[in-house]
Amino acid sequence: MSVITLTSDFGSKDYVVAAVKGRLLNLLDRPIIVDISHEITHFSITETAYLLNAAYPNFPKNSIHLIGVDSEKNPKQRHLIAYLNGHYFIGADNGIFSLLADQDQFDTIIEIQHPKSDQSSFPMLEVFVEIAAKIIADEKLENLGKPTDEIKIWIRNKPDFPSEDVLIGHIVYVDRYGNLVTDISREIFKTIGKDRPFEIYASNKKLTKIYQNYSSFVDFKLPEIQRQKAGKALAIFNSLKMLEIALYKSNPKQGGSASDLLGLTIGNSIKIIFEN
Repeated sequence: MSVITLTSDFGSKDYVVAAVKGRLLNLLDRPIIVDISHEITHFSITETAYLLNAAYPNFPKNSIHLIGVDSEKNPKQRHLIAYLNGHYFIGADNGIFSLLADQDQFDTIIEIQHPKSDQSSFPMLEVFVEIAAKIIADEKLENLGKPTDEIKIWIRNKPDFPSEDVLIGHIVYVDRYGNLVTDISREIFKTIGKDRPFEIYASNKKLTKIYQNYSSFVDFKLPEIQRQKAGKALAIFNSLKMLEIALYKSNPKQGGSASDLLGLTIGNSIKIIFEN
């Protein structure tokens, strides 16, 4: 059975996601179709990359990942198939591929040649689904287009080190709970920090500890009335080992979230100062 994932900014109100799935069911024998997300902020390449990078390594090898964010072809944006780490990615060359890996890390990149690519306003349905079906039918990638070794590069923020005691990171994703995911990995933090005491400055909030998980923020040995309450700020390394600023048991619809209360969103920065 074939595994195909769908990632888009289509949302759930319109017919488009159902149409893509219906077309896959028509072309393939019992495909396994998995939605990574259809709630990406409109045209956000960085959100798309974050979610794909987080999800795709957990899928079986030879899974096919269809990317429906900013996916129309135009004179400056081609349609590509890219083979990376045993996975196929099909989407527009809008910078997303450069956020999945460095250009020289891809095993194969093919510029898709499809009769509907140039005119389609819905390439995920009219182009990408058919390309996926041909890959599953063992069509050689070279028969689906022409090889290329170039992808559009998305210039993104990276952690900055203005001194040996200061680390500046950036918010790269805001999750459903309003938690703020940064581009500071545990590895970078440990390399720069060298086990020194630190202060994390996120807007007007100062944090001096990074917790193992959300629940470790609470001392359950204390009487309940003395325990940390929901809505307090904390820092953790999330399941992807990236530094995250969160509110304990936050509910964006009831009392706010880290993003709301700290006034931070994608692209904003945080600062960590290590004791010298």
